[in-house]
Amino acid sequence: MHVGVVAIPGTFDSAFTSVLDILRVAETLRRSVDPDIPPVQTTVVGLRPSVRTAGGLIIEADRALDDGMDDYDVLVVPALGALSAAAVEDALALPPVRELRAALRDEASSLPRLAGACTGTFLLAEAGRLDGAAAATSWWLSETFQRRYPLVDLDTTRMVVRSGGVLTAGAAFAHIDLAISLVSEISPRLAETVAHHLLIDERPTRSIEALHGHLAATDVLVTRLEDEVRRRISEDLSVSDLADALGVTRRTLERHVRQRTGATPNQLIRRLRAERAKHLRRTTDLSMDQIASRVGYANAITLRRLLTSTT
Repeated sequence: MHVGVVAIPGTFDSAFTSVLDILRVAETLRRSVDPDIPPVQTTVVGLRPSVRTAGGLIIEADRALDDGMDDYDVLVVPALGALSAAAVEDALALPPVRELRAALRDEASSLPRLAGACTGTFLLAEAGRLDGAAAATSWWLSETFQRRYPLVDLDTTRMVVRSGGVLTAGAAFAHIDLAISLVSEISPRLAETVAHHLLIDERPTRSIEALHGHLAATDVLVTRLEDEVRRRISEDLSVSDLADALGVTRRTLERHVRQRTGATPNQLIRRLRAERAKHLRRTTDLSMDQIASRVGYANAITLRRLLTSTT
């Protein structure tokens, strides 16, 4: 998984650095968890060669925004450094922010998946990327958000919301939840390990009390399911067979996976197959037909459909 994290002038320091830290820790721990988990690559995408955060931290970009975005799997837009509704609206009018908004709007056909947290969700909505979708944002900005973006279904009951191919999260420290959610897409087991190492699930915050997604609880059954799928990824897998192998009913398995990942077991299987296929494409000279066979699909046509549907 290749994640581009946008360095926006005036961004909250913790918003930007927490996403990078979690993704980089995930890559560090990945091989000790399971070397077959695809690498987690992070790139700092700059609106300028270097930008200054709200706290004065200077961030050097790895790549420029106009270098193109087609090789990222996800592009993360962190929070704007604003602490009032008026300040958010002022920030949205700044030239570099307008530049990013235009890129997100104009390059829709070549964009990767998008993710944003806190006031960063305003920028996604401003670019029209959340129209017709559900989204989260900071609770104290909900009225302003709804007034500005009536076409977006604002969900104030969840910390992390997936909808329409976009991932959004609530207040500033929800960047942690956002990053863990991204890691969980390629491996719930790796996400658990990262959360455990960083004591993320021990945060004494309101977000943990309200969170029903990836950090709700450690779920051994979902971890066992991931291990079973990875071990048998080239086979024709059914949810019923997997439930039997794990010694639970299909209904129990579906409930645990839904609560832990926000997906169905079949969706989780497809995610794991897609990530393995992407990893093989990047690291081997295998043909698409050969990769398809290794990840449980009959041919390259079926695999390409999978990769298209999971981008």
